[in-house]
Amino acid sequence: MNPSVTEPTIIGIASGKGGVGKSTVAVNLGFAFANLGKRTVLLDADLGLANAQILMGLHAPYDIGDILSGKKAVKDVLVQQDANLALVPGASGNASLANISPIAASSLIDTVRSELDKMDVLIIDCAAGLTQSNLAFLECCTMKIIVVQDEPASIADCYGVIKIESKKNQMENIFLLPNKVKSQADGKNLFDKMNQVCMKFLEEPINYLDSILDHQVFLGLSKKREPLFPKHISTPAAKNFINLAAKISELKSINTLS
Repeated sequence: MNPSVTEPTIIGIASGKGGVGKSTVAVNLGFAFANLGKRTVLLDADLGLANAQILMGLHAPYDIGDILSGKKAVKDVLVQQDANLALVPGASGNASLANISPIAASSLIDTVRSELDKMDVLIIDCAAGLTQSNLAFLECCTMKIIVVQDEPASIADCYGVIKIESKKNQMENIFLLPNKVKSQADGKNLFDKMNQVCMKFLEEPINYLDSILDHQVFLGLSKKREPLFPKHISTPAAKNFINLAAKISELKSINTLS
């Protein structure tokens, strides 16, 4: 690693199961950081549903698989959204990615960091699920955000991710992000319930910053394949993500690689 390269904050977005809005969170958090002036790269490592480019309204001729195979450099695969936001597109159905090891994932992240040396924030949209390959990229992150909805399957699988991370003694970097809640109070209540379970069975707390509200604007934008930013930056939904990005930026504990 070149010592002159700026060390970015690496944020992993994960979930115990699919369908909880993880990729929507990753994409809009990326836009929010860019809006705050942070040079941001989103790496789509969701191998089952690599749809970040769709959510961002981008066309990607190459993907992360081309980097792993050595066919393309990171800068060749990178798709620029605007001056402060770029995407490393994911690939669905790639066998080499589906069985990726933590060592291989770490090597890929090192490559991205080396080639993109003017990056403030790297957001990794991890694949949903509890397998080693799905959680491989999460190992590379200085901050791990677990997205959860207030429904039994999501809560159970979210706890599964947290339990796995607790065995690695990495609880201090885990932040629970309640998604699609009716109010910030409801989101905090969901966090409190999860935190109580963690304290009881894992004997360690998890962390909380904010919740993502169930804004109706997402439904319409999803159908149109249109991102929330920049056209809808004045909406409560956009402000919700900007507020979350600002809170993350204020955390001194994640601004230095461990």
